[in-house]
Amino acid sequence: MTLRTLLPPRPPATGPSRWGVRRTARLAFPEPSALAADPVHAARLHRYLTDLLAPYGLSPAPDAPAGGQSSGHSYGEMAEALIRAVVPAGEQVDLLVLAHAVPDLTPGRATACWLSHRCPGGPLSFAVTGPDGTAAFTALRLLTAYADTAGLRRALLLVVEQDWLPYDPGVPVAVPATSRGVALLFGDPLPGERVLRLDPAGIAPARPHPADPAQPGTGLWWELGALPGPGAPR
Repeated sequence: MTLRTLLPPRPPATGPSRWGVRRTARLAFPEPSALAADPVHAARLHRYLTDLLAPYGLSPAPDAPAGGQSSGHSYGEMAEALIRAVVPAGEQVDLLVLAHAVPDLTPGRATACWLSHRCPGGPLSFAVTGPDGTAAFTALRLLTAYADTAGLRRALLLVVEQDWLPYDPGVPVAVPATSRGVALLFGDPLPGERVLRLDPAGIAPARPHPADPAQPGTGLWWELGALPGPGAPR
C-alpha cells in the first residue's frame, strides 16, 4: 500500500528573496557607553557575574570592578542608534532580528524584546547568538524564512558586537577590537527606489572584500553597510 500526502503549493516568496535591501547603516562606538560609567550598574554586573561564574570555578576579569567604571557597550543602545539611522520616518518594521556573539553589557535585560518596544511598529523580535561570526548568517536565514512565509512587508537585521568581555571564559575567544554595528533594512521598495539584491545563499556584495579578523562579528557585514545605492532613487 502506498500512502501519499498532498500539500498545497508554496506561495511565491514575499520576503527578502524578493525584496532586496532598501537601506543600510553602519556605526562605530569607540567610547564606553554611559551605562558603563554608572557605578550602580557596575556593582550589579559584578555581583551578577560573580554568582554566574562561581559554579565553573571562574571569576570576573580584573577590569570588571565591583564599583566605579567598567567598559563595553549595551546592545540595546547600539541597536537604537542603528534603528534611527536606517528606518525612514513614518515607516514601521514587522520583524527585527538581533545577531551577536559577545555577551551584552546588560545581561539581565532581554534586549530583543526591549527593542520591540523601541522600534517603530513594535515588531516581532528575537536574538541569535553564536561563535566565530556565524550568528549573523543564521539570523539572515531565519529572517528570510519568517518573512517569506508570514507575508511581512519590512524586516530589520541588526549585527552588533561590543569589545569587552568581563570574564575569562577559560578558552581562547576572539574579542572584537572595537564596538560597532550594522543594520540592513529589507522591505518593499518605494516607487523609484533602488534596492540591493542578496542571493538566497547569503551575502553577495558587488565586489568581494576581505573580512576584518579583528571584528569577527561585523567584519563582512561592515562592508555591506557601506555599499552605495540602497534607499537612493534610481
